[in-house]
Amino acid sequence: MGRIVRAYLAELAKHGIKVERAYLFGSQARGDTRPESDIDLLLVSRDFATVPVAEQWRILGKAALALMEPVEALTYTPEEVEALMQQEGSFVRHILTRPETIEYHVSEAQKQ
Repeated sequence: MGRIVRAYLAELAKHGIKVERAYLFGSQARGDTRPESDIDLLLVSRDFATVPVAEQWRILGKAALALMEPVEALTYTPEEVEALMQQEGSFVRHILTRPETIEYHVSEAQKQ
């Protein structure tokens, strides 16, 4: 799974999105995938502050298509993550405090 995540982050970088942190969550992180399971990622990048949401979706879709992998990504800026971590019951807080969530560092993502 790490190879796919790193390749996906590299594809995003080609389109000007430099991800600072990426988190794999859901069935892929828990290890209970089924054939129809997608790859759930929470992505953190300062670039999401300046790229319109519609453009983010276009770039995310192109990156997934380039890999032919079913990636479903949630996008946040570092400031949004920090604020959401303070909110009891936020989905971001839920994801990032789960023991099975896997963090990928930028340095790992850039290794191909």
